[in-house]
Amino acid sequence: MQSGAASVAALFLAALPDTGGAVAQDASKPPQIDCASGFDTLRIAAFNIAGAAGSAEEDGFEVVRINSPAGQTPPWRAELGFTTPWHPAHPAVTLRTLRLQVTGVWTADSKVCGYSGADKTAALAAEMKAGDKALTDASRDEVEKRNSQRSPLQSPH
Repeated sequence: MQSGAASVAALFLAALPDTGGAVAQDASKPPQIDCASGFDTLRIAAFNIAGAAGSAEEDGFEVVRINSPAGQTPPWRAELGFTTPWHPAHPAVTLRTLRLQVTGVWTADSKVCGYSGADKTAALAAEMKAGDKALTDASRDEVEKRNSQRSPLQSPH
């Protein structure tokens, strides 16, 4: 769980002996996922992460959100998405990670684990990458707008 996301809490491999380290997290870093673990193992692991914010169904995904620990610098968020049976790419797992950059812009990047064929996985990965770009661009636009409205005499922070 350290790449794809959204909200994040601390999880160590030792805390998930039954999932074989499918979802790994160092409290100071966003989570990582191991695609070789499989859909069901990743899903079980995600729902057992301390501090994970429940699940909500959104656009054919069951979503688990994780936030960086309070006071973590720089902050980050992660979202794990598990396709529902009616999603065209089911079964698939996505991980979107959002990181706050020193510029104040949140950047997004995703990872996709697909288990229903290369074409469906590629389509889902392209959709996630387009979403990453849209989220990053929107954050950049917001920061630029905020900076353009700031007085030149004002502190940048």
